[in-house]
Amino acid sequence: MSIQLYGTEYGGFYLPKKLDLNEESIIYCVGASEDISFDIKLCSQTNANVYIFDPTPRAIEHYQLIKSCFENKIKPENNKRYGGGDINYIDKIFENQIDTNKLHYYNFGIYNEDGIFKFYQQTNKEHVSHTIEEKMNWSKDYISVKMKNLKTILNELNHTTIDLLKLDIEGVECEVIEELFDLKIYPKYICVDFDAKRKNIKLKEFENIISKMQSLNYKIIKNY
Repeated sequence: MSIQLYGTEYGGFYLPKKLDLNEESIIYCVGASEDISFDIKLCSQTNANVYIFDPTPRAIEHYQLIKSCFENKIKPENNKRYGGGDINYIDKIFENQIDTNKLHYYNFGIYNEDGIFKFYQQTNKEHVSHTIEEKMNWSKDYISVKMKNLKTILNELNHTTIDLLKLDIEGVECEVIEELFDLKIYPKYICVDFDAKRKNIKLKEFENIISKMQSLNYKIIKNY
């Protein structure tokens, strides 16, 4: 299988060069941060509706900037924060042609239950990412944000399936994938940043999820 990187090294994921997706596909991108290069690339290549979820204030601001610039056909100045510091981030974004009506942003996060949760900042306040997972051992400073589970979101958006799911949610990815499979939703592609595993926490949960995915015939095309 021939694969390629969609988006930047910081915010992108590897997928097959030839995607089994089209304009009727449903794409959920959970976790935007200040890098939506993956989301934009998929929207451009497939012309599918892309649903982006992130309650982080800087993520919301960044999305609004990028969408406005596409609509007004202007390119914003680069910012060293964007794309994890990728100096070519803005160019990579705006090399794409998209229909902004296909982009849908929701300022809440996805978890395995509905409610208002503490969203902890990183110790370095320059970093945009937040987490609701206390075991990540980030700063004790937090904001309060709304979270919804997949069942609630699917009902609200009147979706019965997800064709591609991206999860970059800082430590609670296993819980969301568990609910996904409990709902008997099996996306063609699942792109996950396993932050908890990288932090050496929730290792048993990670092993269980990988085992379950393999039992469902998911294949790992890039592990990094």
